[in-house]
Formats: sequence, structure tokens, C-alpha cells
Amino acid sequence: MKLFYPTLLFFVLSSVGLRAQEFVNDILIPPLITEDDYHLNVIETEHNFNPNGSDTLNTMVKTFAFEDANNPGTTTILGPTLTWNFQNDLTPSVTNNLSEVTTCHWHGAHVPQFADGGPHQRIQPGDTWNPFFEVLDKPATMWYHPHAMDLTYRHVQMGLSGIIIVQDPIVDPDQSFWHDIFPTDYGVDDFPLIFQTKKFMRDSAGNVAIQADAGFKEDYYYMVNGIVDPVLNAPADMVRIRLLNGDGKFAFNLQVTNEDGSPFPAQLIATDAGYVTRTYRKDSILMSPGERNEMLLDLRGLQGRTLYIRNSVAGIPAGIIGNSALTNNYAQDRNLLKIVVGAQNTISPIIGFPLNLPPSEEPPLTQVTRKRTKTLRRDRFDVSNTPLYNIDSTLMDMMVVNDVVKVDSTELWTIDNKTDRGHPWHIHDTHFWVTEIIDADGSPLNEADYPELFDGPKDNVLVQPGWKLTYIASFPDFGTQVAPDSSYMYHCHILPHEDRGMMGQFVVWNGIGTGWPTAVRDNALSTIRMEVFPNPAREVLYLDGTTARESTLKFIDLNGRLVKELRLPAFDGAIELGTSGLPSGMLIMDWQTHEGRGISRVLLK
Repeated sequence: MKLFYPTLLFFVLSSVGLRAQEFVNDILIPPLITEDDYHLNVIETEHNFNPNGSDTLNTMVKTFAFEDANNPGTTTILGPTLTWNFQNDLTPSVTNNLSEVTTCHWHGAHVPQFADGGPHQRIQPGDTWNPFFEVLDKPATMWYHPHAMDLTYRHVQMGLSGIIIVQDPIVDPDQSFWHDIFPTDYGVDDFPLIFQTKKFMRDSAGNVAIQADAGFKEDYYYMVNGIVDPVLNAPADMVRIRLLNGDGKFAFNLQVTNEDGSPFPAQLIATDAGYVTRTYRKDSILMSPGERNEMLLDLRGLQGRTLYIRNSVAGIPAGIIGNSALTNNYAQDRNLLKIVVGAQNTISPIIGFPLNLPPSEEPPLTQVTRKRTKTLRRDRFDVSNTPLYNIDSTLMDMMVVNDVVKVDSTELWTIDNKTDRGHPWHIHDTHFWVTEIIDADGSPLNEADYPELFDGPKDNVLVQPGWKLTYIASFPDFGTQVAPDSSYMYHCHILPHEDRGMMGQFVVWNGIGTGWPTAVRDNALSTIRMEVFPNPAREVLYLDGTTARESTLKFIDLNGRLVKELRLPAFDGAIELGTSGLPSGMLIMDWQTHEGRGISRVLLK
């Protein structure tokens, strides 16, 4: 469903192609939370994206942000950086102070389904979500963002994103050794960098506003940590940068350069979910939405020097959103961040590169118990006048389990992209290791040329047009019954594609029962008799069934939103239900009684 805001009359603000870069803004470093029982508020606030700039964006703009409830007023965009320690028990809480439903998804985290923060863990306005889980992830850079059906793109564009730094300072000797060797002084020699784009308009009152309800190809601003053309002051030491593509659509081809534009050696140490097995020099790294990489920069002896992080648009392949061709030639090579090297603060124990890092935890192919293929397509559906990107010619349905994975199993998944666009594939719950990529010409990629794809653990990977990408993943725990509300997600992380249905659900099955369930639809969830008539219905609707106690009937739309909830008395036979207040179209009726549960669909005309 597309969101419309009739009270706003938008006019484009000119941006990248029509203004000079100034680099007069200090970068924003999000505040740090180290507690295990942190409390986040989701708030509406205001933010200045260009506080020292000379253009029209130097003004306060309505934004959304995650806020540390114990330190209100410290964030006006994005959210605090969260520190998680391996094997700690976390008891966070998230309060939704917006006027619309949202969620808080821990992107990259291996957590139980009920704590994942996906579309099923909705936080209604005014409500608080209280998940709990043990940190089972090794050191990594992850992030958190909303994941409500049909609202993810808008909420991220409005500002809701934050970094998670997972650490292991004491438990695992292989990991804790590198905790002591690598830079870890947050905001001093260890910097989170969130790369995004946003488009701005003027509303009917003439105020600058984020355009978050529609796509765009031009007239957008690049920003890092919510600041346009920022300056990062770094010490003349070994410095760690944690790169996150937190954009809703755009890929970035990031380079660290000298002032003259020549490459500056950057050493890759980690991908999405943890360390690579050795350091690699990378003169550029292509990152699609949702991906993370960690790099080391050796700035020792460079006092007074200036470096840049540059987006080399010329290096973004065909079919990847963010290149020049798909942005009407608007996207051009440009510097996104200026780094000014100051004085030396510490002495790093790292003498040179390459370094051998912790060994890979990739499961062997001999453990594979099942193979499956997910095909990325673009098809026509009745819900849209134009073809939609999708998975397996199916659009996301909150009441359908698309895949069932046996707990304590290892699987080999092939993502077959048959479209003319690159799609960043993201799967919840688990991490994976890419084992093979066959390009559009039918040739395998050389693993040595792409350590950021093949060496480290991933949860988010760009599948370019025509590629067949295969990965191995294990599902060791968190087995449940097979039901939609026990599902994890897999989806394209181009957020408008996700919102429009390029997403599916899988359950890690606990194995209880007979046979092997391959998919479950809503009618398979019914455990009691439930008849709904007439269907389609207009002004009146009847529910025929039996229950000896008061029961609850929920009407849910196909995006998983609660439309109406009724309390029904005990009855035996048919009970009349008024349709007043219900929207036309297909709805799901979820009837929960003392005797069991019934699920049915009804079409209201």
C-alpha cells in the first residue's frame, strides 16, 4: 500500500549537482550505550543536516530518531550506538512515541524469533516492547532499524537507524586477543560511519521536509551519520572505521583517497557478521543497502594530512541502484567525508599487514542436509498496475510460511537473480558464507578478487543482475512450531522492494510432529470449526462456530496490520458481525477461543 500525505505540497530542493561541497560540518558521532538493560524511545524530533552550510538545508527538519530514554535530547537523527558483549543477557525495551506502528529489528543478530523485531513484533503507538535474549554473536558491526510492513522505507528515511557494536573482551581467546589489538576507543580511534541519501522538499507551509513517501532518481543529498559533507578529526594512529550502508536504495562504491584523489591503503578486517580470516587491502569496496564492513587506516606519521572517503560512482556496475545510468546521470563521483589527521594519541601494536585473523567458522559442505533455490523475479500481480520485484513469483503474505528449515541443520541456498537489477539479499536469524557466484555470463567469480564476499560471515549480500549466488548457513537453535507468527524474514534490502512484497518467511522447525511441512497457509492453522459467510460480503457477515467462553476476533489486512478487534460472547451457531469500519478488500479473520484457533479470509465489497 502506498502512503499519501495530502496536506503536503512538495517542491524539490536542488542539491548535489547544483552546489559546491563545503565540508564545514563536524561529523555527528552518536552517543554510546553500554548497559544491557537499555531503554530506547522512538521519537519525532527535528534535525539540521547542514548546520554550517550556506544552502537551504541549513534549517531544522522534522525527523524520527531512536533516543536513549535515560538521556533525552541527545539524538535528533539515527540512534545511540549500542554495545553488546558476547554471552551477556540483554533486556532492552523500546517505547513507540510515534503516532503510527513501528518495530525495532536487530539486523544481523542471531536471536529468538520473538526477539527479532521483524514485522510480527509490532509496537503500537504508546506501547513498549520488552524482548530478552543472550548475545550469541561474535564481534561484529550490526545495526538496528524499523521493519514494519509497508513502513520500513519511510521510517528509515525519516531517520530511524543505529549501529550495534558486538564485542568479546573476555570469553573467546581468539576474539578477545583482537579486541586488545584493534582500535576500540569509541569516537576517538573507532568510528561508526552510516552512509545514506535523502531527498528534501518544501511542504505547503514552505518548510523543508524529507521526501519519504516516494522513490527518487535525482536531486538527493549524500550524508554520513546524518550530516552533509562532514569532517572527521582522527588521530595520527591506527584507526578503525565501521562502514554501514544504511540507505534505503543506493549502493556506494567507497574509496579512501589522498587529497589528490589517489588511493590510500585501507585494510579490510571484517564483513557483516565478523572478522575475515586475514586482512586485505581494498582500494574500493562496493556496499549495497544493509551491508557492513570494517577497515583499518594506518594514519601514523600523517599529522596534518587530509584524506577523503569517496563514492566512486564510475565503479558501480550496471543494474545497481546508485550508479549514473539509473539516476538519470545525476550520480557522479564525489567525496562524502573529509578526514583531517591530528596528533598521535596512542601507540598501536600492529607493525604491518597482512595480519592473520581468527579462523573461519564456515560449516563444511559435508554437513549440508538440504539445498534450496530462491529466484528473484519481476512479475505482474493483481495488486499493482506495474510489474513488481518478488521472490519465487510470490509476494509477501504475513499469514504464509514460505519455507521450513529443520532446527540443527545446515543448508545450501542459491539466490538466482533473473531481473535486470541488483538486489541485496538479507536473511534474519543466521549468518552465511558465500561458496560460489556464477555471473551473468555463466562464469564463476574468482574468490581471491572478492574477499568481502567470500571470506567473512555475511547476512546481507548484493546479488547482481543475472548472478546465481550460493551460500551455506546453519540453523542450530530456536526451533519452534510451524506458524506465521514464528517466522523469520528473508528479503531484498532495497526497502521499497521489501515494502512492496519482495520478502518471504521461514520457520526454524523444532521437528515435533509427523512428516516434513514445506509451507503453511492460514487455513492450516485452524484447530476449530470456523465458517464465514457470505464471502464475498457487503453489509453483513456471519461467523458460524462454537465456543463456551468469551473469545476474541481480529480483522487483519494482508500487510499484517490489525484493522479491528472484537470481543465475542459465548455462542453456538452463527453470530452476526457488522462490517462497519472495515475497509473493502481482502481481510484475514483470526478467531481465538478457549477451545482453539480459527483462521479464515473474507473479501469485503
